Amino acid sequence: MADEFDFSELRNYLSGQIDLGEAELLLDEPWTLTRKPAAPGASAPAARPAVAPRPATPSNFPPTPAAAPAAHPVPRNLPPQFPNSAPASTAPEAASAPIPDTTGFAPSLFGAVDTKASAIPAANMPTARTVKRATHAFESAETLDVFYESIKGEAIYSKEAALARYVGPAKPKLLFLLPAIKMAEAANISATSTDAFFGTPVGQMLSRLFASLSIEQKDIGITYFFKSTERPLAPLLEAALRKMLAKELSFIQPEIMVTFGQPLFYQVFGKGKNFDDNAGTAMDFSGTKSVALVDPYLMVNDKQMKWLTWKVHIPRSGLFTIAAK
Repeated sequence: MADEFDFSELRNYLSGQIDLGEAELLLDEPWTLTRKPAAPGASAPAARPAVAPRPATPSNFPPTPAAAPAAHPVPRNLPPQFPNSAPASTAPEAASAPIPDTTGFAPSLFGAVDTKASAIPAANMPTARTVKRATHAFESAETLDVFYESIKGEAIYSKEAALARYVGPAKPKLLFLLPAIKMAEAANISATSTDAFFGTPVGQMLSRLFASLSIEQKDIGITYFFKSTERPLAPLLEAALRKMLAKELSFIQPEIMVTFGQPLFYQVFGKGKNFDDNAGTAMDFSGTKSVALVDPYLMVNDKQMKWLTWKVHIPRSGLFTIAAK
C-alpha cells in the first residue's frame, strides 16, 4: 500500500496537527489519497472485489468510551494527611490546635531534653574583654621640665644623648615649630635661649619677616617636632610625636604656632589635608591657632618663595597685621 498511494498530503496534515498540539484541532482542507503514477512497463495491480457497505445500525456503532468522572479540585493550604491521622477540621479551634504526634517515636533517642542542663552556667560564660589603653609617663606630667624628663624614657628618644627643649618666653606671641635640629646646627641642641637660632641666616630672615608683622624677636619661642637631629620618621612615630606636641603646647601656651615645610605639615596635621591648599590658612592644632609656611631653609635663597610667603600665605591667614612704617 505504501508503494501504491501518495501519503504526502497526510504527512502535511499530521505535521500541522503536531505543531498545534493537543489544545487545538487543525481544520485543513479535505484531502484524499491519490495513487502514484504507474511506472512504465509495470503491470497494473489486481483489482480487489468491491465490498458492499453495511447499513448503519445502532449495533454497528463503535463503542463509546465511558466518560471519566470529573476530578474534584484539591483544596490547597491544608495540613498534610498521614495514614493514621484524623481528617483535618476546618473549625477555627482545630486550625490553631497543635498537630498530635502519631509517629510513635520519642522526642529524643536519649529521652526528654533537660533545658536547665543544657544552659551554660553564668560562671562559665566568657567574660567581656577589656582593652586597656597604654598610658605614657609624659601624659601625667604637670610641668614642662617633668614633661621633658618623661619623654627621655620613651623608646623614640631612648638612644638620644640630649633633647632639644623649648626656648623662648612664657606664653609667646609666636611659636616656631621646626621639624628637627639640622646636622649643621647640632651644637645648638642644648641651647637655652633663642640667640643661637636667630644668629643663623635662616633665623635672621625670619626675625626680619615677623618684625614687619609687629612681632618682635623677644616674643618668639622655638621648639622642634622631633627633638633631636633630623632623621626619617615612621608614621607610627609621627603619631606618638603629635601626642607629645599636644602635651607640650599645653605648657607653652603660645598665641599662634607656625609650622615650616611641607613634610612637617603632614606630620602635624595629617595626610587628610593638602599643603598647597592650606598653606597660609588659619588652622587649629590641639586648641592652638596654627599656620603653615614653606621651609625657611629653602626660602632663604629663593626670591620666589619669599614673594609667595609675603604676598600670598601671610595675608591668607588673617592672623598677622603688617606694621605701619
